Amino acid sequence: MSDDDIDEHRFQQAFAAVDPEPLLLLQILIEDPIETTVHDLAFYYTEAVEENPSRGPYLASVLVKVANSPDAPTFPSDTVSSCLNRALADQHFKTFYGDSRVKEYGPKNTYLLESLLSGLSFKYDLTSTSDMLGTLCDGLDTPHGSSDSPEVSVIGTCIQLLIHGSEVTERAAGSSYHMSPEEIASKLKAHKAAGIVKDPHALQVLDLTISLAETGFQPENDREDVWDLLFPPKA
Repeated sequence: MSDDDIDEHRFQQAFAAVDPEPLLLLQILIEDPIETTVHDLAFYYTEAVEENPSRGPYLASVLVKVANSPDAPTFPSDTVSSCLNRALADQHFKTFYGDSRVKEYGPKNTYLLESLLSGLSFKYDLTSTSDMLGTLCDGLDTPHGSSDSPEVSVIGTCIQLLIHGSEVTERAAGSSYHMSPEEIASKLKAHKAAGIVKDPHALQVLDLTISLAETGFQPENDREDVWDLLFPPKA
């Protein structure tokens, strides 16, 4: 087994733990301090979130501790934090899935999982890109969005807004994707009236997003449990 294979296996094991230990992830980076290792960290974080989306917020918080640790290795002209930022920026809504892309609405839908990961990156300040902001507009301007169906596009936007709407709208304000909470509420109401969203749990999430938009997306109202709202765990 090569050193790369060993690192990958260790990342998988670390993220699969009930309580992933930041020190263990950090140790892998210290022992193999190259940018490729940071890209592997981002990849296996993404894989772990997709495997169990309900753990996404916790896993993102672990990633932040690793990236911001004073013991994190540095590179000739870079840091773990900036490398991780770029690695995630290159993943969100840019990965080519081919035949493995899941288009059917449900907890395995590729676009919804991408939206969750993007929302977590906004929330935990892991990365922010124009592609991420653009998908928000896709959901607001659907049916002209770029995802698999109008319902998926709308709910993808709701996921990101519920996780950290205050940060999302603030970042958008300084870009060509400017959107005010009032505009968001108006467009989402129009989608509801048009019957674009049909799944009962998705409708509840849409209503909640509209409600939080109408009150200006206050940080204290962030909902990291959005995935469980959409797809309630089976008893």
